Amino acid sequence: MKNSIFNNNTINNNPSKQKNFDIAAWIRFLRDNKVQKIFGDLPDARQKSKVKYPISALAMWAFNLCAFRQGSKNCLQTTLDSLSKKDQEGFAKLLGIENHDIPHSSTVDYGLSRIPHEEINKIFLNQIDALIKKKLFYNHSELSPGNTLNIGIDGYWIHKYDHPHSVDQEGNNTCPYCLPRVHKRGTPMEKTYWVHAFVTVTLVAENFVLPLYIYPLKAEQVDVKKNDADLKQECELTAVHNILPFFRKKYPRLSMTFLGDALYANRPFLCLCEELKLEYMIVLKENLKIVNKKCDELSTSEFYQKHYTHKEKEILNGSEVKRKAEWFNNVALGEDLYTNVLRFEETEDVKKSYKGQWLCSKKLFQNNCFKVAKRARMRWNHEDFHNTCKNRGFNIRHDLARAEPNLLIVWKIITFLAFFFFELFRHTTLVKVAKKARSLTKFARDLLGELLNITWELIEKSPILQKKRVQFRFHFGTGP
Repeated sequence: MKNSIFNNNTINNNPSKQKNFDIAAWIRFLRDNKVQKIFGDLPDARQKSKVKYPISALAMWAFNLCAFRQGSKNCLQTTLDSLSKKDQEGFAKLLGIENHDIPHSSTVDYGLSRIPHEEINKIFLNQIDALIKKKLFYNHSELSPGNTLNIGIDGYWIHKYDHPHSVDQEGNNTCPYCLPRVHKRGTPMEKTYWVHAFVTVTLVAENFVLPLYIYPLKAEQVDVKKNDADLKQECELTAVHNILPFFRKKYPRLSMTFLGDALYANRPFLCLCEELKLEYMIVLKENLKIVNKKCDELSTSEFYQKHYTHKEKEILNGSEVKRKAEWFNNVALGEDLYTNVLRFEETEDVKKSYKGQWLCSKKLFQNNCFKVAKRARMRWNHEDFHNTCKNRGFNIRHDLARAEPNLLIVWKIITFLAFFFFELFRHTTLVKVAKKARSLTKFARDLLGELLNITWELIEKSPILQKKRVQFRFHFGTGP
């Protein structure tokens, strides 16, 4: 007899009727968002006479591997191989396969390798269009504070290789995305290794991040002779000057605010924001000395101290939080370019403190200074997004494909797609109740456990799968 997972972790809105399993909710969520159809619309370059599985089934195999946070193809394949045909039925149904013959991971790789990775990248913005049409942002103003969408951009390196992972017959590197790094150049200890650089564009809100676009850098786009720190910055700047014009062209009327670190506090980028009519909140450090000097001078003025500063106190979780803001409008950057500067301090019972300052496109006043500071600090959610992708089950550092560069990128983008849909799913009120004290990683893995340990006959009888219409409600706050 199969191990049953009939426990308090399963959704049970009405104990007198058939149980609503967590996995049933995931299946219904994917159906309502037409994920299988989305994958089915991808171009399929395989020879039709030799095709056994639709491209949608192969993409769903990869997508759910990442959503269930299995970490590697081998992990999921080993699990599936250990099951009987009958026990594989649930997973087959999830893929949209009527028989129980589940494709092998090598078959999945072959099908995905024929899809240009840009075709999969388009899915993110298509889904944003769908969310706008469904009025998600209209109904949840917390996702667009100030009636604007916060956009973040950040880069990271993954996949460190001691030897090129894709080579020709002579052993030469054939991966256009491999950036060579030479350490101890010109010495007997000289060593070359290769990395991949990705820049992610995200929609950022409090406790919520959605990836919007994945930009893999090619070696020909950057100066690979630069040191690691300078090259990483060049990767981000190269990407942002390509991505933002593309975004503005696609969404000419959408209000967007760019949240960036100090790398973007420079004249060329601020001019780009003005040209694209893009609002911004950018960390200010020592890289714009003329701006800091001007603000320092003004801050000593009695007039500024009286009219351009604001303080507030708040009791938060039993602790007294004190905040102070200073602002400086119309600070000149030369050649008819002006910006606004916000300085912010926060202390909590003297023990915890935070200081930050930002360049802001919009003018600052007493009634908006703390709201602006709160939004500007949301940029750190993008940093945590990368941390989740690396360390909380998505295992983004693992190269799910190696020999074929396009397939490697395809797998990477599918991983982010899995994050995209699971991020929405976890914010449904249904999941917030069902997850209880489990971490999101355990909850995701338990979904697969239910799929493989509960018969499909029971899962498909879940009320959430039987109903003709289901409305998923969302809660994006930090509370229950």
